[in-house]
Amino acid sequence: MKLSHKKVWTCSTIVTFILFFYTFSFAQTESTKGVQFKDGSIIYGRVIKLNTSDIQIETKDGKVISRKLDDVDIFIENTGVDAKQEVKQAPVAEKTLKTENIRGVRFKDGSVIYGTIVEMNVNKVVILTKDNNSITKNFDDVAAFIKSDDKIALKKEIFSIAIGTEIMSGSTNYQIGYPITWPDGTQDSGYFPFSELEWPLNILLARIDAGWNIGDSWRINGVIKKNIIDPSDKMKDSDWVTDSNPSRLDVYSESNISKFGALIFDIDLEWKFLRRQSWSLYAGLGYQYQKFNFDAKLIHQYSPSGLSGYDAYGDDRVAITYEMTYSMPYLKVGTDFQINNKFTLAGSFAWSPIVKATDEDHHLLRENGGKIMTGNMDGNAYMIDVSADYKFTPSWFLKGGFHYTKIDVDGEQHQVYGNGDTIGTVAQKSESTQTSLYLTAGYTF
Repeated sequence: MKLSHKKVWTCSTIVTFILFFYTFSFAQTESTKGVQFKDGSIIYGRVIKLNTSDIQIETKDGKVISRKLDDVDIFIENTGVDAKQEVKQAPVAEKTLKTENIRGVRFKDGSVIYGTIVEMNVNKVVILTKDNNSITKNFDDVAAFIKSDDKIALKKEIFSIAIGTEIMSGSTNYQIGYPITWPDGTQDSGYFPFSELEWPLNILLARIDAGWNIGDSWRINGVIKKNIIDPSDKMKDSDWVTDSNPSRLDVYSESNISKFGALIFDIDLEWKFLRRQSWSLYAGLGYQYQKFNFDAKLIHQYSPSGLSGYDAYGDDRVAITYEMTYSMPYLKVGTDFQINNKFTLAGSFAWSPIVKATDEDHHLLRENGGKIMTGNMDGNAYMIDVSADYKFTPSWFLKGGFHYTKIDVDGEQHQVYGNGDTIGTVAQKSESTQTSLYLTAGYTF
């Protein structure tokens, strides 16, 4: 029997349509190369059937394995294993047939929808939330199913608070030098610095941390820190007073810190702009305020270069007080990496291009009622933070981390005597280096 051209064309069209439909139906599942079950076993192959109760995987040797959907842990992409390993591992999954209810779905962008799955196939998954909203998603976007016994994954965190301690080491230092502007407006030029004071910051702080999640993408963080142990190191005062040899240290002294206060406050707003199954990237804006107060008693002053008239010992009076304040609005970027439902690593970098700093130094035992020096400076700073978070219950957690801050500012220092007479204005630079380790315990609501 001879077929007409019309019949041949019709048959060809039907065959082409069938092949196209078959290819399209499974195109969305081609990225799924295997299924991992809750017992740790894996079946490598292609998902050929999927509904709210069952799943079927066809391995590369043509074997079809059926399982309960409730036994599925995650879908695997790009396994990189060969067919022999797939066939070898496939029978292991047949040992587990226990069932549990699904309470939510975690997607590859990191988002989570809590509710009941009412429809699922190789193309889509439909979740009915508790407020009766029906949400449809592509099945290829699914990262994992959340089970009823996974209390940590099921808990939606809104607010958290934690308390702990922080060990800080470092210092805040300032230098002054030429040019000098005298009260009559004349100016002298020369070297820099001719004086430097180093104030220690090896202290123990108490800290309170709080966080508030606004939806899935926004978070507000705040921390306040106060010293509970004063610095044990000495304050060091160095002077270079010989114009003809400005690199020669001429006067040096050390003083005990008799009174100290530290207050640090930080708040920031974070936005998660990129989310994946186990990690996310965020950016944000923040503000940090630091204030340090020192009282110091002279131990011994002398001249390393042998100049006369500079040898002195303290008499247990406070010889100098110092106050330093840093104000730092900053930009921030960071990442969170979730190892599992209990353990998370995080890291961030913050930079402040507009640091404002003010300080005030009282040399109480100088002539004319003492010497009062006030500085106004600006500059920049950066901060690095790395932390680890462990949830040992759905609500309670431990957090430990490392924090580093570097501040550089410069400006002018105005000097007057205690009786009100003006001395003049000098150039000033200040820097602070702060390295910390902290540990907190907290609760999420």
